[in-house]
Amino acid sequence: MSDLSSLPVTDHLLSEILALSRDATAIYTGEDIVIRMANDQMIGFWGKDRSIIGQPIAVAVPELAGQEFIPILQNVWRTGTTYQAFETPAILRVNGHTETFYFDFTYRALLGADGEVYCILHTAVDVTQKVKLQSHFREQEQEKLLLHQKLTVSNNNLIQANKELTDMQEQMTGLHTRLADSEGLFQSIFAQAPLGLTWLRGPDMIVEQVNEPILRIWGRTAAEVMGKPIRIARPELEGQTILDRLDKVYHTGIPEVNAEYKVLLKEGQGLREAYVNSVYSPLRDGQGTVQGILVIIDEVTDRIRERQQRELLEEQFRISVESADLGTWFVNLDNYELISSPRLRELFGFHGFEAITLDQAIGQIREDYRDSVSSAIHSAIENETSYDMEYPIIGHYDQKLKWVRATGKIYPARPGAPANFSGVLADITDRKLEEKRKHDFIGIASHELKTPLTSAKAYVQFLLKKRTQLPEMTIGMLEKVERQIEKMHSIITGFLDVARLESSEIRLYKDRFLLNELVEECLAEAALFTSRHELKMDFQGVIPVTADRDKIGQVINNFLSNAVKYSPNAGSIVISCRREAGYTGVYVTDSGIGVQPADQERLFTRFYRVESQDTQTISGFGIGLYLCAEIIRLHDGIIGMDSEPGAGSTFYFKLPHS
Repeated sequence: MSDLSSLPVTDHLLSEILALSRDATAIYTGEDIVIRMANDQMIGFWGKDRSIIGQPIAVAVPELAGQEFIPILQNVWRTGTTYQAFETPAILRVNGHTETFYFDFTYRALLGADGEVYCILHTAVDVTQKVKLQSHFREQEQEKLLLHQKLTVSNNNLIQANKELTDMQEQMTGLHTRLADSEGLFQSIFAQAPLGLTWLRGPDMIVEQVNEPILRIWGRTAAEVMGKPIRIARPELEGQTILDRLDKVYHTGIPEVNAEYKVLLKEGQGLREAYVNSVYSPLRDGQGTVQGILVIIDEVTDRIRERQQRELLEEQFRISVESADLGTWFVNLDNYELISSPRLRELFGFHGFEAITLDQAIGQIREDYRDSVSSAIHSAIENETSYDMEYPIIGHYDQKLKWVRATGKIYPARPGAPANFSGVLADITDRKLEEKRKHDFIGIASHELKTPLTSAKAYVQFLLKKRTQLPEMTIGMLEKVERQIEKMHSIITGFLDVARLESSEIRLYKDRFLLNELVEECLAEAALFTSRHELKMDFQGVIPVTADRDKIGQVINNFLSNAVKYSPNAGSIVISCRREAGYTGVYVTDSGIGVQPADQERLFTRFYRVESQDTQTISGFGIGLYLCAEIIRLHDGIIGMDSEPGAGSTFYFKLPHS
């Protein structure tokens, strides 16, 4: 007996096999689902002829487009997973008519020896008559059920009708009472309404009813207006448009709504200007004929005055901004859209009429300041804090350097208005140039002073080396001169550091060192200048850091020097160091005079000194803490202080581990 797999499988042989199939059968190949073979039953289902053999099914049977069958076939071809469904509707065009048929069908993936799909076998059975017959049976059952329900409802309705007839007499008896109660309720609502209400009867618009709010608005009593035509009850309306508007509503039957309408109202023996929102609504009888007008009034004078005052202030602010040559900006925090004034766009080097984005504006900030400005903006937005920065910008078109100061804050969302980040921008180029000239002068002057000061120090040191040959008084005077020279040297060094900082000449030379060793050295130096204070260390083991050792030493020495100077009653000074989340922190705590809250925010600004009775005898120029803050900033660190007046202060800085 021969191997069946060796028999040639030709299209003719497949056609013969499919023709013998009892069910409608087709064979597809390829991702496009090409009809390889189909028997007459399947072709009949489709309403086609044998010319479709060899065509993709989407081309051969176009009415399948948008139905689920082609995507299912493509999935079977890709995954090799057989799909089977029952009583599935399919819209087909047969004999020129488009109809819905129902099929039980199977898409079976036939796999080759390599496990890959080489064709899909589609078998289908037309169950349309079965489905329609089942549907017909269900409809008949539903009709029977509905008929039974209708009979039940009819019976219940008859019972209910009898009950209603029994209750009718009781309802009619209570009708008069309820009508009287309803009229009383209406009168109560009318009287207690928070808005002004009145209704005017007939073409003469006689005042039939009023409540207290409308009498207050009119400036009249009920006795003055009740039962009188509105023209007589309120003679102040003559010459105003209100009477014409009421006549129009009465004769046309069309309601009228007036918003923020300006009127003259009675007040004492005169008139006052007021604003009202009003509604004039026609009242009709059963035949639809207008019999009168319901008037509803809400006085909004106070709101209008407040808005006018706010608009005046906004206009004054706008004039002030323009007079001060300030630019304004508004950032919508929902989508970060930037709305800027023409002056702001000009400061950034754009044309005043151009619209710019937030990224474009930030792009004009000089590169060495760009990241810090972006960080400050995001910090202000995330923490809802104020924003105040000075930075240089390069003009977009003219490429000119300008210095600007930007100040702003977060404004929370309000009804109808998103949260926003807004502020003003000022051109401070002239001030910065003046500061540069001043710092240049300070730098030059300080540098020139160092040479004679160094010589003077050398002479004093030379003389002190021969102290054995000098009188005791002379030695004491020379030592005092040496200390004064050291103070002068420290001051000059500070001024030079400020000048270098302003010209970006301060460089960091970072290295790995032990922070605890540096602190010990600084404490030893501080001990030479005070014998009245107790200097303590509070460390936890060896603490290595990567930083500029000399600059960090300068910060620690400044903290210790201030702790000594501002603790005139001696006491202890404690320097501690500890590792925190991502940082190494150094803290110097004293028990001195402390710092007032008003001074704390400005303590690290340039040339700022605390002026009080306690600090009158303490020398300084207000540059030490400013230099400390800039040194820590260059290290990407954090500097700050906590203080309570009269109880001492803690100054600290934190260096990032990275």
